[in-house]
Amino acid sequence: MKKYTIEQYSDPKGVKRWDIINYIIEQNGFINYLEIGVNDAECIKQIKAEYKDGVDPYPGSEVGGGNFPEINYPISSDEFFELIKNHDIKYDLIFIDGLHHSEQVDKDILNSLNHLIPNGFIIMHDCNPPEYEIQLIPRQTGLWNGDVWKSIVKLRYSREDLEINVVDTDWGVGIVKFGKQELYKKTNLEECLTYNYMDNNREDLLNIISVDEFYNKFKK
Repeated sequence: MKKYTIEQYSDPKGVKRWDIINYIIEQNGFINYLEIGVNDAECIKQIKAEYKDGVDPYPGSEVGGGNFPEINYPISSDEFFELIKNHDIKYDLIFIDGLHHSEQVDKDILNSLNHLIPNGFIIMHDCNPPEYEIQLIPRQTGLWNGDVWKSIVKLRYSREDLEINVVDTDWGVGIVKFGKQELYKKTNLEECLTYNYMDNNREDLLNIISVDEFYNKFKK
């Protein structure tokens, strides 16, 4: 069984979330991009899309604040989706990297699906925490993934109409799109949502693919 480590995911030379996002944008000719959880704009600045919206209620909270023009909606994701819910606004690709609590991520995914084009993508960060402590809620460590992984598990367990993968890079980059999948039913959902079970069944439960497999799978 493969060992996932903090050292592996901390490698500055590794493929980053923006590399995954830009590859999908390039392959599909996407132009409309939404980022939930912009923080210091490290990711959104790298994104090669013509139109970009950034949502974050606490700009730069991880770096002591600042002015980030990329955040054109300085409100929570719930407030943002409430703002646009009665408008026919659709995005080609939505990146979710906001509050890393699975209950909030669940809501962000459902709201994003309502504003995604039929062949669009949802990309998620921090989906494969390599150690128990860095996924605990509430946060107890400086380096922290939260329990975003649980949202992936819930989709693997319940949504036949979606296609789910986690790319083995940059703390686990989740990919969600409309499609079809065989639901994960090897045990009950309650057990699937325990870290011990996930840790022993990562590849299958999270549907993990390598970076090379990602490039081949999503090449047009």
